Amino acid sequence: MKAAVIDLGSNSVRLLVAEIEEGKINQIFKDLATTRLGAGVVKNGMLWRDSIEKTVSAVEAFKNKAMAFGCQRIVAFATSAVREAKNGGEFMQELKERVGLEVRLLSGREEAKLSFIGAKESLKVEGRALVIDIGGGSTEFALGEKEIELEESLPMGAVRWTEQFLKSDPPKNEEIKALQMEARKLLSGFEKNFKKVKAGGVNAIGVGGTFTSLCAILKKLEEYHWTKVHGTYLEYEKMEKMTKELCGFNLDQRKKIPGLAAERADIIAAGALIALEIMRFLGLKTIVVSEADLMEGFLLTN
Repeated sequence: MKAAVIDLGSNSVRLLVAEIEEGKINQIFKDLATTRLGAGVVKNGMLWRDSIEKTVSAVEAFKNKAMAFGCQRIVAFATSAVREAKNGGEFMQELKERVGLEVRLLSGREEAKLSFIGAKESLKVEGRALVIDIGGGSTEFALGEKEIELEESLPMGAVRWTEQFLKSDPPKNEEIKALQMEARKLLSGFEKNFKKVKAGGVNAIGVGGTFTSLCAILKKLEEYHWTKVHGTYLEYEKMEKMTKELCGFNLDQRKKIPGLAAERADIIAAGALIALEIMRFLGLKTIVVSEADLMEGFLLTN
């Protein structure tokens, strides 16, 4: 069966068209539109009209693309921006009326679970795995082997923390330190849960735009393709060096970095800092990156 899923994230709207056969996902087409739906949530708890219009347009375009591919099923879900916004419910109703698509609102734990299913299935990782999904508004963690033992969702994301902490261009040292301290504070609140990871013997998997962008930068990709990123290992030392460089560049300089999409240049420093603090806190030497994530997980389970 041919199906499509649309992800309404805090930073972007994404489309996946795939063939589903015997519980396996065969990707046919992927697309992305940066709409920054979550930009206003940090500032005043609302989805801004400009972001809503961009998102509705993107969802409508993606629905039409899915129909052109002959999809028998088109599903959509929303994450932290809509979850937290005071006008999130109104937005979903507006989207239903204008585009004719019912959007399912995921909890943070559901996000973590679906990312785990999508990434672990795609990478064929054996043994216990920790899937880390850094989004625009939140970061999800899911730990387990065949079944999930732990799911957590923390309010730290690339869009959210760019708006909240990194207000200078390039970021000032005190802004970077404030972000790092907040990350450590949030992670420390769940230290008991993360003890199993610190004990070792766990494969760390990174999903989401921050991790895939860091891979593309590392490989200096002139043209992004998921096959060039999927399964790439990010080592701690290289992550540390890359993050320092990203924080030292201003926006114009970041836009010229080979492998980095221009529309992600303003939030990549916050994303990289979050990823690095997670690696430090959990003592991770490497993270393997998966292009498959909660979209694949959603199709497999819905």
